[in-house]
Amino acid sequence: MKIAQVAHLFPPATGGIEHHTYEISKELASSGWNAGRNDAKNEVTVFTSSVLNSKKEEMIEGFKVRRFFSINLPVFSSVRFAPMLFPALLFGDFDIYCSHGYGSFMPFFTSIAAWIRRKPFVFTLHGYPKLAGFSGFFQSIYKIFCASVFLRIASRVIVVSKASINDIAQEVDGRKIVYIPNGIEADEFGKNDGGKPFGSFETKNKITYVGRLDEYKGVDVLIRAFAKIKKEYPKLDLVIAGRDEGIKKDLEALSTQTGANATFVDVPRSEIGRIYAESKAIVLPSKYEGFSLVWLEAIASGRPMFSTPVGDAEHLFSQVYGGNEAKFIFGNEDELVQKLSYFLFNEKEFVPIVSKAQDICRKEYSWRKVAEQTMEVYKEVVK
Repeated sequence: MKIAQVAHLFPPATGGIEHHTYEISKELASSGWNAGRNDAKNEVTVFTSSVLNSKKEEMIEGFKVRRFFSINLPVFSSVRFAPMLFPALLFGDFDIYCSHGYGSFMPFFTSIAAWIRRKPFVFTLHGYPKLAGFSGFFQSIYKIFCASVFLRIASRVIVVSKASINDIAQEVDGRKIVYIPNGIEADEFGKNDGGKPFGSFETKNKITYVGRLDEYKGVDVLIRAFAKIKKEYPKLDLVIAGRDEGIKKDLEALSTQTGANATFVDVPRSEIGRIYAESKAIVLPSKYEGFSLVWLEAIASGRPMFSTPVGDAEHLFSQVYGGNEAKFIFGNEDELVQKLSYFLFNEKEFVPIVSKAQDICRKEYSWRKVAEQTMEVYKEVVK
């Protein structure tokens, strides 16, 4: 099968959609139409925007990547217009067109190319934005003029989060929706270069955030909460790991003002495993998520994962933490202070809980499983 995967950004850019597209493309390129036929491989081509120091075209893990110059809208990292990408899709030879990310222009142009070529289009929803103010106004315009088009053209809409089903239900025929959660490459997390498990989180002194630095990730909530906790635990450090989406200076000022004195780093994907390994706990204070890869990565790394109850957080935490999920869910700054303080004072209580969660996560979630389920969707709509 010839498959076009289209995303607004792709590695070396970091982010959930970027990594999902990479992993799914790698797995799809390694498997064929019929199980057991090693000579029947999928041809996968990823279309995306160019980023600094990236090649215009290259082969990665058995699939092709084509990057195009794009004009991006300030503040909205996913809103990129690549003038030459659409013609490349339109004149390409593909059995199926697939695109990712609500809020991006990529699904719109991909769906139009698929419609003109009379080929099936599959859209993957990674999370449904719930924006306010000017951003909310932009989203309403996008919903009317872009989303309504590609959701109508789509043969299937894959959602990585069960919570997103309700979010998108008013915009798409429910019979098109298919739930396939994110996966994880377990060997990347929880082990060092020697193949031995990393040391216990009890020996670490860093509370860490991993993700983009934008308004809707709620990093300011973590900084203020950490500043309060640091007064009682002065040796504790805060690490903010992620690329800047325009608010880094404000967060740095808040960090200095509150006394949190956070360390800000932007590391390549290859270094994320080390970031988890050096952490005592991971915190994701997002205002919205679908099915965050950070949840899976942190849990698979054997690190306590604290999160707001967004997207599939409660469902996943219930699965891996058993009856202890409430210890890891917080709704606001005060609850985060409370949950982290309890954790820091009772770390030994968390060791077996986190260890069991790690085992469950590594067994139940894999990119190979995600790819197999996705391939079944592709085969169905192509037939």
